[in-house]
This record gives sequence, structure tokens and C-alpha cells, in this order.
Amino acid sequence: MKVVRRLRIGVDRQTVAVGTEITVYVRDDRRHPVEGAIVDAQTKSVRTNERGRCRLQFDSPGFWKLVAAKSPTGREAYEPTSTLVRVVPNETALRPLGWVESR
Repeated sequence: MKVVRRLRIGVDRQTVAVGTEITVYVRDDRRHPVEGAIVDAQTKSVRTNERGRCRLQFDSPGFWKLVAAKSPTGREAYEPTSTLVRVVPNETALRPLGWVESR
């Protein structure tokens, strides 16, 4: 009998500038890191390490859907999950509204 585990995905930042690397975390429903999960970002895929982490970088702005999935093992099956990351054109787009640069 297989145990079904729901995957959870998290990122260190929900909004990033183009070319900025982010860290993606994949855990199971018991909050244990999931090694070997595939994180698919539409145009590229990466595999998580033993700590359930991987790094991604986006080359164009927009909303990117990240999907984490893992193939079943002999004893466990995994339900995929997803999250959105907003990628903006440059660092200045990350500044809060009303922000004024002092000289």
C-alpha cells in the first residue's frame, strides 16, 4: 500500500527582477525536505537537492508558474503542487510606491 504525500513548494521571494536567482523549497505534508523533486518553470526544469532546494533564474518578465512533482517510489506517491512568481523587468520595479532616492 502506497502512502500519498502532498508536496508543498515555497520560494525565498515572490517578486524578483529579471536575471535574479531565487531559491525554491520543496517539502512534503510532514514538512520534510523532498530530494529529487522536479521543479518545472515552463521553459526549464531543475531537480531538488538532499535539502529539498534548488535555484532558478528567469530571463524575461511576467508571471511564472512553478510546478513541483516527484515520481512515486515503491512505498510513496506524491501529489504535485504549484506557486506563482512575479518577475519584473529590473530592480527599480521592486521599489515600493512613494519611494524616493536621496542624493
